[in-house]
Amino acid sequence: MTVARLGLCLGMILVGVFHGGAILWGAPEEEAEKYNQEAVASDDRGAKEMRRAEIARTNQELKMIQVGVLEGLKGKGVIPPEDMEFIPAGTFVMGLEETDISGLKPAHRVYLDAYWIDRFPVTNEAYQACVEAHVCRPPMDRPGGFLNRREYYDNPDFANFPVNYVRHGHAVTYCHWAGKRLPTEAEWEKTARGDDGRLYPWGDEIPERLLETDPKFPSVPQVDPVGSIPEFVGPYGVMDMGGSMWEWVADSYEGDYYANSPVVNPKGPQQAHATKVKRGGDRFILTPWAVTRSPEWARDSNPNVGFRCTKDLTIP
Repeated sequence: MTVARLGLCLGMILVGVFHGGAILWGAPEEEAEKYNQEAVASDDRGAKEMRRAEIARTNQELKMIQVGVLEGLKGKGVIPPEDMEFIPAGTFVMGLEETDISGLKPAHRVYLDAYWIDRFPVTNEAYQACVEAHVCRPPMDRPGGFLNRREYYDNPDFANFPVNYVRHGHAVTYCHWAGKRLPTEAEWEKTARGDDGRLYPWGDEIPERLLETDPKFPSVPQVDPVGSIPEFVGPYGVMDMGGSMWEWVADSYEGDYYANSPVVNPKGPQQAHATKVKRGGDRFILTPWAVTRSPEWARDSNPNVGFRCTKDLTIP
């Protein structure tokens, strides 16, 4: 019991509450309720501060591990790929137990081998290079709606923004062209959550900035250039894993997959489905972005779905 609550209880027992330097015998119930609410609010603030401190420690520890393993790999001749972060091998808790969001139970521990993952989502400019190489297909031409292609992908002002209107298969093609692959669902979640069970890449709370909209278009959420909000970085230094766009991952979708998935390097259901998993979430969806998973038709291309790539660790 907190000091505030203990004092309240004692005051109620004595049928008096200290207020403004005087004893008020038989204090009104609303006065007692006020003190109770203040005590609860104080406890809540204290718990949030402790959680923030825990997440900060986790970030520091994971960074030390990341740097230490990288130093060892460099000694073996491993050269880090450009604009990719290294995720060391190890376990983390995938999923979320205390939730009503479908498809996230049960929370379960998963082991993953080490891998590299793009620090940023694939941009319009990067994807355009694949199109100009006659390998990738341009984003699907579906004018209208949020970030439509005609005013976005083809506009030089948005060169450093995440590409959208790309089908799952086209994302696979791009990653293959770049010498990479789409991340598995487990790889995406470990990158976003670390090993402390956080709900968002940066912690457990949604910053006010991510709730802002463009004043000219209040019904449209703000989308930023990739890597432009450094304070929202994830535990391994990866950016933009929530609040901008959803992202394709390699896995097919099954709602109950977590109940029977492998605990070592899970790659999704063995039988491929027409629906694939998208991870993260845009600002229309305020559910926990590091945890949330959602099905999407593989042949669909959407204005709020982009992707990033990953790469296996190989030692010469």
